[in-house]
Formats: sequence, C-alpha cells, structure tokens
Amino acid sequence: MSKHKAPSVRQHMAWFHTWFGLFIGFLLFAVFWMGTLTVFDREFDRWMHPESRSIAGECCTLSPQQLEAVLMKARELAPESDNIRLRLPTERTPMTLIRIVEPDRSLKAYFMDPDTGKVVSNEHTLGGSGFFFPFHYKFNIAWKDVGYFMLGIAGLAMMALLISGIVLHRKLLAEFFVFRPKKHTVRSLLDLHNLSSVVALPFHFIITFTGLLIFFSIYFPWATLAAFDNDKAAAQKAMSGFINLPASGFIENTDQQLAALKSVPALVQAREAAWSQALGEPARADAINIRNLTDSNATLEIRRVFPARSIAMSTHADTLLLHTGALLHAHEPKPIKGFTHWINGLHFIQFDHAALRVLYVIGGLLGCVMIHTGFLFWLEARRVQHHKKKLPGFTVVQALTVGGTLGMMIATAAFLVANQLIPDHLNNRATVETWVFYGVWVGSIVWAFVNARKGRHLQIHAQAHRSSQWFAPTVAFTVLCALAWLLNQINTGGMVAAIRQGDMNSLAIDIGLLIMVASGIYTARKAVIKSSARQPAHSEALKCN
Repeated sequence: MSKHKAPSVRQHMAWFHTWFGLFIGFLLFAVFWMGTLTVFDREFDRWMHPESRSIAGECCTLSPQQLEAVLMKARELAPESDNIRLRLPTERTPMTLIRIVEPDRSLKAYFMDPDTGKVVSNEHTLGGSGFFFPFHYKFNIAWKDVGYFMLGIAGLAMMALLISGIVLHRKLLAEFFVFRPKKHTVRSLLDLHNLSSVVALPFHFIITFTGLLIFFSIYFPWATLAAFDNDKAAAQKAMSGFINLPASGFIENTDQQLAALKSVPALVQAREAAWSQALGEPARADAINIRNLTDSNATLEIRRVFPARSIAMSTHADTLLLHTGALLHAHEPKPIKGFTHWINGLHFIQFDHAALRVLYVIGGLLGCVMIHTGFLFWLEARRVQHHKKKLPGFTVVQALTVGGTLGMMIATAAFLVANQLIPDHLNNRATVETWVFYGVWVGSIVWAFVNARKGRHLQIHAQAHRSSQWFAPTVAFTVLCALAWLLNQINTGGMVAAIRQGDMNSLAIDIGLLIMVASGIYTARKAVIKSSARQPAHSEALKCN
C-alpha cells in the first residue's frame, strides 16, 4: 500500500499564492495603478485645470495683507456661509484654494490670486486629488465605508502574498539578476514577475503596511475609543487636535464678523512664530479653517500638515476663539502619534522632493508589472490544458485580465482626453468626466469578454491571445495618451508654455504622457513581432491536425 506524501509548506504556499493572487489581483492592480498616479495628484490638478495656472502668487507664503484679501474675497463669495477653509500656497501647489461650506452643506471651491483678486472656480474637474486619490484608497465607494474595507482586504492579501512569495522563492537574491526574455514565454513571464517583485520588495512591504496602518481606526474603531471611554470628541482632540466647540447661540453682527476675519493674519503669524521658536527653524501654516463664523463661539484652526522638507506629517494644529483670539488648544500628541505621523507621511508623500517621488512612481509601476505578469503567467501556464479540457476558466481570467488591467489604463487615458475635450461651460462637467472613465472601463471589459469568446474556438490560442487580446488594447492606450498630450499642446500651449512660465507641474504630466506613448509603441511592436514569429508554427500545427 503506497503512502501519499503530505504537501510541504512550500506547496501550500504555492497554492495560496496562485489562487489568492488570482482572485484579489484585480483589486490590487487598481490600488497600485491609482496610487502611482496619486504620487503626482497635485500636478494632475494643475494639468487638468488650465485656468488655475494663471493663479500663482509668490511661492510659497502669503503676506498678512494678501491673507486678509483672501478672507474678504471668501466672505464676498458666500456671505451666508459660516465655514471657510483655506489651503495656502506650497511649492507643489503655488496657489490659494478657498473652500466654502454653504448653508445647505454643499462645498464650493475656488482658486484665488491674492494680488489681483482674480478668482477661478475649481468645480469643472475632480483632477488627480479628487478622483485618482479617493479611488486609490476607497475605490470611490463611500457607502457605509465599503471602499475602505475592500482596501483593507486587498492590503492584508497583499501582505500575505508577499510573504508567501518569499517562501516560494528560496533563491531570492539570485532572481534579482535573472531575466531571460528570449526563453519560452512562460519562463520569461515568470522571470519578469520575480524580478519586478524582488527589485521593489521593500517598497511593496512598506507601502502596504503603512496603507493598512493609516485606516486602523476605521477598521477597529473600538480599539481607539476604548482608551477614551468611548468619547469620540475626546479621541479626536487627543489624536488630531480637532475641537468641535458647540455654538453659543449668540450671533455676531456683520461688522464684528469682518473684524474677526481681519484679525486672522495676526493670529496666524503669532502661531507660526511659536512653532518656529519651538522647532528652531521657520515653520508656516498650510491650512486655515474657520467654523461658525457668525457665532460668538467661532473657532479658528491653524494647521501645519505637510512640511515641505519633511517626510513626517506635522503635528501642529492650534485652535483659537476667533472673536477673542484666545488659545483653546495647542495640539501636542503623544510620542506614538508622532510615529504614526511619520508612517502616514511616508505613504502620503506630500513632501516636495521630486527625485524621491519619481522613485515612488517606479515602485508603483513595478507593482503593476508584478501583478499583470502574474496573471499572464497563470494564463500561459494553463492555456493548452484548459483548451484540451474545454474549461471556461481560461477565457474568464483572460478577459478579466485585459479589462481589469489594460482596461483601467485605457479608461485613465480616456479620462484625460475627456478633460481636454469637454467644454468648460457644460453643467456637471466633472461628473461627465467620471462617466467617461467608468464607461470606457466597462466597455473594455465587455470587449475583452467578447473577443475572448471568439478565441475559444481556435485550436491553438497563442496567436489570438497575443495579437488580438493584447495588441488592440495596447494601441488604444497609446493612441489615447498621445491624443491627451496633443490636445494639451493645442489648448494650452503645452510643454512650450509650461517651460516659458516655469510650470513644472504641467510639464511633468506631459513628459509622463510621452513616456507612456513610447512604452505603448514598444509593447505593441513586440506583440506584433512575437505574433508574426509564431505564425509559421501555428500553420504547421493546423496542417498536422
């Protein structure tokens, strides 16, 4: 009687790595792709909103007179509003952003030039920070925090897949130097999958771990509230310095409200001086929030969230009574919170360091390559077997791979093209842009399924798989990237105008589009060459059958 040997740990890990990677990989690709774009979200904002390029004062501070002018303009834009939020200029966003919460709780946003008083609405596009960024961390699903939990599941799976991958590949360092593009397709794909994994392994671990840690309080709210006897207000004050002072019911008159707004620049200067003295270096605010302006308990919140030359997010958040200038709370978090600020800053990458940001983009793209080649390896390794047994799994996975990976990239390029083509005066313009993205994405998935079903009836799938399923989407992505670049040159002057104006933000996006075009041309050309090379073999196989 023969004894069956129990599967080893590596065999169990191989099963887990294969099937969990297959089922969760589509979510992970969306996270990595959108995360890569989010590295330059502010630059996308600038590129997608050409009018904002004319709003740029001296980088990156406002004088007291300029800040007062901004506050007066905000009051003028929405005299009935009692909530005003300002995002002050930085090196990456050299413009002042005014956000006003209307009485009906709707949010209006404007860019303003404090020198000329020119105001430009920020509502005609979501841009990178309004679309790519929330898609990265919640898939743009706000209902009952479903998007956050989808991300949490994907993040935990990613950590497990990274660990199982390390266990599988015992010669981890050796695989750093192994890539055989001229070998059999399956071998080449596995080499590329391993290489992209190993090269960026530390980055993938850190970015996944920090991403999970950021939303810890959402996944486990009881763990945070337990330390504060379930007092949510106390928890917010201790962790972020947020104070929601209840309204007194006493309404200040118009003159008192205007006087309070005019006092804000002096209060901001005083808090910045206090921070600078404590740090021993210049420190400036980058966000100002005014709540309940019409009430005597109105508060002024002054924050320094993203220091330009520091990875760690800042802990400075001071709250004052607006009408008296009295300091209510100067936020001093516990040491552990200082550590999480560093972790959060490492993930959010809002610091101004172009070279490091480019490395983040390379790491993110390597993550996309790792996931995509994992799908391709699964397909190539099972293509013949699934065809002989007439199993539908190959067709489904192939279609989802094309639609879920390349389809998302095509939808992104279409989103940028729509931004250049849709008239500014169109109502709900930003919504139409998002419809274009989702419509193209769904259309890509449908096309992939239809095309995959056509290929099911071929005796040998290699040519159809490489030529039809991959060549057409690659060309579509390349053409859309080129069109987005060309339309920007026509509409705004493009790279020439950006260089003349010193607008490095818009120039970076144009350069990125050209890199995508070059990569697409190279990939499409390789697909055609491989397909042509296998044509004779395909013909011989048919004759033999």
